[in-house]
Amino acid sequence: MILRAAFLAATAALAALASAACHDTSVSSCFDPGVAGYEFNPPGDTNGVFHWPASYLPVRVYAEPVAQLQQNADSAMRLWVNAFRCRELSMQRVADSTTADIVIRNPVALPAPAAALRFAADSVGACTGRTDVSIDAQNRIERPIRSYVAPQNLDTAAVSACYHFVVAHELGHALGLFQHSSDPGDLMYPVPRRRALSAADRFTIQILYNTPPTMAPTPR
Repeated sequence: MILRAAFLAATAALAALASAACHDTSVSSCFDPGVAGYEFNPPGDTNGVFHWPASYLPVRVYAEPVAQLQQNADSAMRLWVNAFRCRELSMQRVADSTTADIVIRNPVALPAPAAALRFAADSVGACTGRTDVSIDAQNRIERPIRSYVAPQNLDTAAVSACYHFVVAHELGHALGLFQHSSDPGDLMYPVPRRRALSAADRFTIQILYNTPPTMAPTPR
């Protein structure tokens, strides 16, 4: 996989942590061993790093009460939280979208894109998803980050399975994975077909949440 500046910087930081781990075994225990990751910086911004800071935990997620969207959001939240070995992330589903950091909606069709950064996924034509990330004049990530998942097929079973993949994929973007993986075996591949995170998905988000961010969210 291609690793550019932000990821290489994070890898160098991990090497320093590994050295420190000779004296503190708790440091290295936060990362899965022997795994490679993929990029997470915004396209075209090799220095950009965003993740939800500790002061925003638990990250507040609103999922529209339509069909199985809330159940899929809960499942996706568990997938990503369980990727961490040192509790760097926690999330909570909230009932009020106005208080949310991340909003997931289930439109009939994806709305016209308006945000600066857009990340789309399509699980083999059954459903499609997109996450929109807006950046303000102070280079801050505007809250809430908005994710959408929309049906593209009349096959109910196929759409139901697709929602499971794509909601988890879009939530990965909303957590700060601002790239797609190039490996079809990863959930963050543009055509997600996994029910669980791959080793690379786990390792990449572990690195992201242990890398000092260069972008912050707007205040709550």
